[in-house]
Amino acid sequence: PKQMAEAVRLKTGQLKDADRFHKGSGTATIYRLPDGSHVLRLETLKVTNGPALVVILSPHPDPGNSGQVRQEGHVELGKLKGNIGSQNYPIPDGVDVPAQMSVVIYCKPFSVMFSVAPLKEPS
Repeated sequence: PKQMAEAVRLKTGQLKDADRFHKGSGTATIYRLPDGSHVLRLETLKVTNGPALVVILSPHPDPGNSGQVRQEGHVELGKLKGNIGSQNYPIPDGVDVPAQMSVVIYCKPFSVMFSVAPLKEPS
């Protein structure tokens, strides 16, 4: 789509398995859109299916437990739209995008990480 073509990639990372049972792969990228808003795009996503999965931006660079995922400054972007495929999540205005260092697919009821993508500025 044309709109994505004019978007600026701010940060990107590869999703990885949280553990042997909770696996994830794909690319997570934060874009700044032409209107100044931000969106997280998950591409070629494939993650273990689970109950009540949500997408979280965390200031922790590579969280290893739920306390690190949910440390001060984290933002929940909403329910995971599907465990396979590409999808977009608008990032609310007022979120400190530069401070967000990872994307986490997270099971809220059980406080379990399914997949994590440490984010870096694209080279």
